[in-house]
Amino acid sequence: MQEKSFSKKTPSLRFRRYSRSGYAVFNSLHREVTIGAVATYIADRGVCKSLCSLALCASLLGGAAMAQTDREAGSQQLPTLEITATVDSLQTCPGAVTTLTRSDIENLPIRSVADLVAILPGVDLRIRGGNDVQNDLSMRGSTIDQMIVLVNGVNLTDPQTGHHNLDIPIDLDMVQRIELLTASDLMSRGMIGFAGGVNIVVSEEYADRLTLLAAGGSYGQAKFSASATKVIGPWMLTAAATYNRSDGYMDNTDYRYGNLFVQAQRHSVSDDWHLQIGAQTKDFGSQAFYSTTYPNQFEATRTVVASATNIHRFDRSRIETTLYGRLHKDRFELFRDGYAEAPAWYTGHNRHLSNSEGMRSQWLMAVGPGTLTAGIDARHDGILSNVLGETLEQPREPYTKSAERFNVSAFGGYGLTFRKTKVSAHLLGNRNSRFGYNYGFAAAAEYSFNSHLNVTASLSRTYRLPTFTDLYYHSATQLSNPNLKPENALCAEAAVAYRSSCLQLTADIYYRHGNNIIDWVREPAETVWHSMNHSDVGAVGGDLSAIVSPRGVPLQVGAVYSYCHIGKDSGTLISNYALDYLSHKAEAFVAYKPLRNLTLRTALTVRKREGSYTDASGNVVHYPTAALLNASAQYKLGITTLFVEGYNLLNVSYYDYGGVPQPGLTLMGGVKINLQK
Repeated sequence: MQEKSFSKKTPSLRFRRYSRSGYAVFNSLHREVTIGAVATYIADRGVCKSLCSLALCASLLGGAAMAQTDREAGSQQLPTLEITATVDSLQTCPGAVTTLTRSDIENLPIRSVADLVAILPGVDLRIRGGNDVQNDLSMRGSTIDQMIVLVNGVNLTDPQTGHHNLDIPIDLDMVQRIELLTASDLMSRGMIGFAGGVNIVVSEEYADRLTLLAAGGSYGQAKFSASATKVIGPWMLTAAATYNRSDGYMDNTDYRYGNLFVQAQRHSVSDDWHLQIGAQTKDFGSQAFYSTTYPNQFEATRTVVASATNIHRFDRSRIETTLYGRLHKDRFELFRDGYAEAPAWYTGHNRHLSNSEGMRSQWLMAVGPGTLTAGIDARHDGILSNVLGETLEQPREPYTKSAERFNVSAFGGYGLTFRKTKVSAHLLGNRNSRFGYNYGFAAAAEYSFNSHLNVTASLSRTYRLPTFTDLYYHSATQLSNPNLKPENALCAEAAVAYRSSCLQLTADIYYRHGNNIIDWVREPAETVWHSMNHSDVGAVGGDLSAIVSPRGVPLQVGAVYSYCHIGKDSGTLISNYALDYLSHKAEAFVAYKPLRNLTLRTALTVRKREGSYTDASGNVVHYPTAALLNASAQYKLGITTLFVEGYNLLNVSYYDYGGVPQPGLTLMGGVKINLQK
């Protein structure tokens, strides 16, 4: 799993004279560049003089260059090289972002975006309901609120609660790649992520394509999807629609949800445009999702996301500007309508309408052997609710409370390359209307021993603002604190990577010390939990990964191991924070093509979760170690692909959250039709 290049068919530029300008990289973004014929002595001299520029180009773009043998004496014929990058993939700090590309995704027996995210090293995805119904994302021992989620580089993190961060209208077949970003990676992009984040990138391949899918399986599962891509001049238009349903693997776990997503991209010599809009509707039974005392819960969510990004290029610089918005509506029923009778004390369902909108602008300029960046990010978060926020003077039925905050960040930094070394430093200053001033920084360095082996190290300071749930949630057993302060952390990381055409090896270690951590605590004699800035929490761990692709054999074998240990100091108080974390995660997968049209995939995951939970009978139960085996097979017949998938083939009983058993053996099969021009 490593950063790889990607390509798309765009209008080409033809150059007949080779200039070795350090800023040429900015004028080549998203362009197919062809050079007629370059004299050998010029090419050799240019390569020797521009090693720093080429290394920076590789860091920024993840591209690759090839050269053919001389066709004529005294000249060298160069093949077409397509140089591409987007605002979301641009790196201005050392180190390769951990990335799963489309080819990696196709080698894994997975069925959803959630399954894909869960494969990433160090990631803990705690699932309720299965198949993208509700998923809580964390990383390296963090909480679900300490990560951010981006789509095509746009921050669409939910301000109400981390439970909704993955409510995004993206189907797995649309994903071009997914990036795992550390706190240092995010800081270099002018973003704050306490523990890190994930960036989901939608299809970027320029081609006319139509894909249809129909599938069905255990527990009344059914899935129907259609996606189309059309190239019209410099524009690429993508539209996709998906519908999923199930009767549920146990009582009150049925679901219905649908996604609609439209994307438009345009590339020209001076400007690039990226437009996206999507909507999701989701209804699902929530058997004991939040409380084993009241199992007949239900939730309905509606999500709309939209953004517009422009990249404008100048001779030595470029400006990237994004406008974005997210609207999320949530209705939670403690007693599901028509399913369970509510007691007299139940006053009604919880209703929330949260919104986020913002503007982000970043300027990048080639200065000497490196890149100077500066930018500003302005964002507004708000919520209307009958549970969360301050009481409204004029209620807006059904909402009686509201809260909002305005956030402005200014950031800048510089990254340079000299010989085999890359270094960078970035600083971010923040002003929030509710929480005042804060700051973050990141410093990173990379040394390349050769084209295969490199080491990286980074140090960063980051923080997190409390969610609206942290600030305002009240129940019979929980009492929130509206005076909470932001969390902050100091993060250090080191990594080594070896990459060749048939072998990829990576290893990293990290340490994160957080203070002012938001904790739910109580005195030993109390029964009510209180939220407060109390605990210091330290996380230490590491990840190992290996992928082998033997030459001449249609086989790929991979393995990932992640370890994490949490240490905390909560004094004499009993803490309910950061105890249920994933301490060990080991994964192995194999993809093999025994026949030209037949592909077999299998994956084994072993997970050990720390902590315990109280079941419906009041017994304290420790999380058992779970070993999950998944497999899939697909056979291609022209434009048609037949497939069958099996999940939890060992029929293991396991829990991601106490009191919510996960599905046993699950089978699904279907047909996909792919028409491509």
